[in-house]
Amino acid sequence: MSQEADAQPLIAYMRERAGAFMRILGGQVEAIDPAKGWARLRWQPTEACCHSGTIVQGGFVTSMLDAAMAHAITARVGTGMMAPTLELKVSFFRVCSPGVYFSEGSVVHATRSVAFAEGQLTDADGVTIARASATCKIAPLKG
Repeated sequence: MSQEADAQPLIAYMRERAGAFMRILGGQVEAIDPAKGWARLRWQPTEACCHSGTIVQGGFVTSMLDAAMAHAITARVGTGMMAPTLELKVSFFRVCSPGVYFSEGSVVHATRSVAFAEGQLTDADGVTIARASATCKIAPLKG
């Protein structure tokens, strides 16, 4: 069985538990790699996510990055666990406007209780919009 096929139950689990912000931003988990602690999400923010005309609000950009990193950690640690963010740094390089975007997150280092991750948001042409790094606590999922 391929690694992609092995990841499908975990992707289905992630999609099932997706929060409202994922729907607001048109987000969906596209791919994960549990062995690498990596995730790729697709987004399609609309004008409803914008300020100043057609600029996606920075908090939404941050959410797209944070979600990719959290999904990468979940891919690594498995179901029944969560990864609340303890610290987050975002660098914005370009304006994000309504359209199609992809965020990728990867685990840089993880222990049993803490994970360090990095994320990148790109547009449909692969141009980097923003990057992030985070420290997350690994804990049992509540509820």
